[in-house]
Amino acid sequence: MSGGTTIAIAGECLASRPFAQVADPGLLEIRDLLHASDVTYAHLEMNFGAFCEMHAGRGDTFGSYMLADPQVARDLRWLGVDVLSMANNHSLDFGQHGLLSTLDNCRAAGLVCAGTGRDLDEARAPAYTETPGGRVALVSTASGNKAQEWAGHPKGTMVGRPGINPLRVSMEYQVDARAAAALRGAAHGLGILRTSTQSGPGKTGPVLDPDQFQLLLPGGQSAAGEFVFREGSDHRIDTRCHPGDLEANLRSIRAAAAQADVVLVAHHFNLSEGPRGDHPPAFVREFAHRAIDEGADIYLGHGWHKTLGIEIYRGKPIFYGLGNFFAQSAFIEHVPADGYETWRHDPDLLPSQTPELWPLHPGLEPHRRTWWSSAVISVRLEAGRVESIRLHPVELGRDVSPEAPITRRTGGSKEHPLTEGRPRPGTGDNATRVLERLQGLSAELGTHLEIDDGVGSIHLGARSAVGIGD
Repeated sequence: MSGGTTIAIAGECLASRPFAQVADPGLLEIRDLLHASDVTYAHLEMNFGAFCEMHAGRGDTFGSYMLADPQVARDLRWLGVDVLSMANNHSLDFGQHGLLSTLDNCRAAGLVCAGTGRDLDEARAPAYTETPGGRVALVSTASGNKAQEWAGHPKGTMVGRPGINPLRVSMEYQVDARAAAALRGAAHGLGILRTSTQSGPGKTGPVLDPDQFQLLLPGGQSAAGEFVFREGSDHRIDTRCHPGDLEANLRSIRAAAAQADVVLVAHHFNLSEGPRGDHPPAFVREFAHRAIDEGADIYLGHGWHKTLGIEIYRGKPIFYGLGNFFAQSAFIEHVPADGYETWRHDPDLLPSQTPELWPLHPGLEPHRRTWWSSAVISVRLEAGRVESIRLHPVELGRDVSPEAPITRRTGGSKEHPLTEGRPRPGTGDNATRVLERLQGLSAELGTHLEIDDGVGSIHLGARSAVGIGD
């Protein structure tokens, strides 16, 4: 890269309503901020397509079905978004047809997309965009999807499977000797115990060590890699990246580094080592560090819909959790029957049930302050090196406080039950709370974040900004 370039980074876009027509000064400030960069990245957690052509691509009890009018894709481009990561746990809410429709509509809107595709080669390939300061690449992957959602390679006369670029995760549950004996005893009595003697070549499932065992629960016997326990000295959950997926994604990162001036790596994960707290799991840190080692300049984590800490590793920023940039799942107009049943609404009453019914979407109750705020991040690079990072707080229509009361209702009515969910610059106490959360979580990772006049900053030249992994 011959000169400097600025990358604007926005968070997760659960955008379900057109917004370019809205005369909102706050939204226009966000637009100006994004357009001031050479390239803007965001993560899409929505599908776009004609409602009359879509059908639910899954039928399990799992979250929302995310679908919006393709106009929203065009509005994201109007807002200033250039590149989108697409791999996430909602990419196949409406099956392969919905995935391809979303890709086609985003590309028709002028958006550069990575992470999903008509086969694994397309889903895993870097996407490139040209900027005045140089070429920017994006690699997008997701952890936590089901096997049928992984894109597949073509082979001989078989076409590839459309889907997401996976980064599978191995989970191991360590328990102490007493708990291990109890689990083994119960599993043996139920006839669902699998040990190392039942694993090996020619058998499905992972190869087990002598101190490992599995519970093959009848409801999940098709998921042969689940519920691997190890006897140890304490209780913990250990996670690590699937070696094959890790190496394949690193190969894409190396290819991007050879072809571009700046490499972004986006990683969507909805898995955690227990409840979703404020710290990334081990497999996420493993992948983030390896991505930087292999040529990535910026790691972008998302999936928990909350901001997490920032680590500086080898002089490169790792953003473990970007948080929400749009939060409009409550405004989804077309919800399939499976969605109502997921939230325990009587399917026999479907003709009388409509999309404003509550509850119908995760994250909206109880209201969480981390759901309704984030930051637009501006990363400045000079001669290929990250020089500075600025964080501009964003609020989505609720106060950034434990109670999270609505500050912007749709239509402006005091009685209306729904939050607008569009981004505006955070000000006053809201800005301070957003930044102080990021400041505290980043300090635990060895990163010093300064707050001045409602804006956060990290100066990579300062010794205090060197991360624990440097």
